[in-house]
Order: sequence, then C-alpha cells, then structure tokens
Amino acid sequence: MNCRYFCTLIILGVSASLATPLQAASPDCLELAAQSASESTTVGELRDLCQSPLWSAATNPDDETQQEQAVVEPKHQNSGVVQQRFELERFTHDNPFVLTPHRSNYILPVSYRDDMFDYNSLAPGIDIQQDNIELEFQLSIKVMIWESIFENNGYLSMGYTNRSFWQAYNSVSSSPFRETNHEPELMLTFTNDWEWQGFRNVGNQLIFNHQSNGRSEPLSRSWNRLMLNFIFERDRFAMSFKPWYRLKEEREDDNNPDIEKYLGHFEWMGIYNWHNRTLSLMLRNNLRSENKGAVELGWSFPINSRVKAYVKYFNGYGESLIEYNNAIESIGIGVLISDWL
Repeated sequence: MNCRYFCTLIILGVSASLATPLQAASPDCLELAAQSASESTTVGELRDLCQSPLWSAATNPDDETQQEQAVVEPKHQNSGVVQQRFELERFTHDNPFVLTPHRSNYILPVSYRDDMFDYNSLAPGIDIQQDNIELEFQLSIKVMIWESIFENNGYLSMGYTNRSFWQAYNSVSSSPFRETNHEPELMLTFTNDWEWQGFRNVGNQLIFNHQSNGRSEPLSRSWNRLMLNFIFERDRFAMSFKPWYRLKEEREDDNNPDIEKYLGHFEWMGIYNWHNRTLSLMLRNNLRSENKGAVELGWSFPINSRVKAYVKYFNGYGESLIEYNNAIESIGIGVLISDWL
C-alpha cells in the first residue's frame, strides 16, 4: 500500500472522534505524518499530532470503550469538531502532493429517485429512456491561495465541487451521465473565537460561488452568488448558516430566472459527530407562502480506517440544477471517502 496515500486518507478523511490519548508518539504515525506534511512543519508539530486523540481515533475507530473513557485535552479551550478539522488541514496546505477535502466526498452505487426529469419537454429531439436507479458521486477539493492576509488572520482559498448523476445501469441508452453540476468557489475565511450560550463562532466566510451544469441551451442551467457563511461549534456538534445574494444576469442570458423561488436565499446545515459516526441535516426554504425548499439527511459510520458507509436521503427542490424546479425524493447507499468533519 502506498504510504503517502494512506497517510493522506487518515489525516483528511477520518473524523476526529474521542479516543485514548497516546503516552508517546507512535513511530508509525510519525513516519506517515512526515510524508504528508509540508516542509515547513516542525517535528514538534508532528509529535503533537501523533500524541493527540486524532491519531488514536484514526487507527482505532471501533474501540468505543476506550473512546468513552478518554479524557481529551484539546489544544484550544472548548475546542470542538470544526477546530479539530482546522488543525488537521494545517498539515496539508503547503504540500503539493495532498488534496484537501472541501465538502464531503462520496460514491453512491445505488441511488433511487421517485421522479426523473423529462428532457423531452425541453428538447424534443432528445428521447432518453431513464432508469430510476443510478450511480451518484461527489468530488470536492480545495486549495489555499493566500494565508495571513490581515496579520495573523484571514486566508483566501479556492474550492471545486463536482456532483454527477450517472445512468450506469441504463444499457439501453448507453449508460449516459444524466447530469453533472460544477461548482467552483472563491472563499475568504476569518477564524474567530466569539462564544454565546456555549456555541463558539469559529469561522466566517465571504464566498463567490458559481454553479452550472456545463450544457448548451435549452438544457443550460447556471447562476452566480455572493455568500456569507457563519460557522459554529459546540463539542461534537457543528452548524453553518449560509445566506446568499444572487448576482443578476441579463434576462436574455438567464436560463433559470426563477431559481430563487425554489432554492431560496439561504442554507442551514447541522452536523453531529461521535465515535466516528456522523449525522448531518441540510435545510433550504424560500420563506414564501408556497413553502418550497429541500431537506437532506445523511448518516455515515466506519467500515474500516479508510472509508465509511453512507446513507443519504433528499426531499425537495434543487438536488441537481437541471431539475431545480422539479420536486423529487431520493435515497442513496454507498461509501463516504471523506466526511464533513
């Protein structure tokens, strides 16, 4: 097994659940971490990582008895799951051989949806026989561009998320990719330590977001947004509130002028992580009398030290851009390569 690849998965893809602290740095951990860390990372920083509960959780994900008895002393007072992820990401920013996850990365070999988009209604020449069961996957990465913009705070990063819906089992129609959404983002992030009622505001972001399906008319869908993202944590719970403003386009160039009616103006997400299991909930709503929006529920648990089993349920509008104005219900089962936390 490639040591560099294995180390990357441990540092980036495994959630930081509670575990028994190590009394001494593991030689295996030091060897693996040294290969993934950047040249500027000190030996002391590597040793701190290998003596922390993060490494123990990665190497013993199923040892629940030890996890429950552990006494964790995080580097930051009141440190939670988001802060722990921030600390893990420090080891990847300057390493050109490591890809840092942005959102979750997953593959759902079985994804069922109750209603398929009728392409023939927009493009009569396209007559595709569609299966209700398809393969869905998401790839999401980010890279640091500029650190310490304002003294010791503020950094600029770029993210990219690809979400694809593949009719992999539809041999009649030659197994086409039904829809692929591309979502590049430019993010200005500020860390914070403000606390209220036990919730700590650990970060705030200003985001320029573009989302499109890369198609030509009449199947083209796209929009540009300016977003704010407020990130909070409390122990094993994290949440984000992301309001946005859509940047207007010329009406003749706008192929989805009513998209806000269905996807609204904000997204809220809550994530709870314990013993390397993660429960996530995403909510959107247009806050209008017709009450259009979406809910997405995710549940993941470890299969081994590298991947997790993943179940995802979606109900509402906007699972993909081509069907933003078509309400669907879907459920998928597969594996999670990197989690939110």
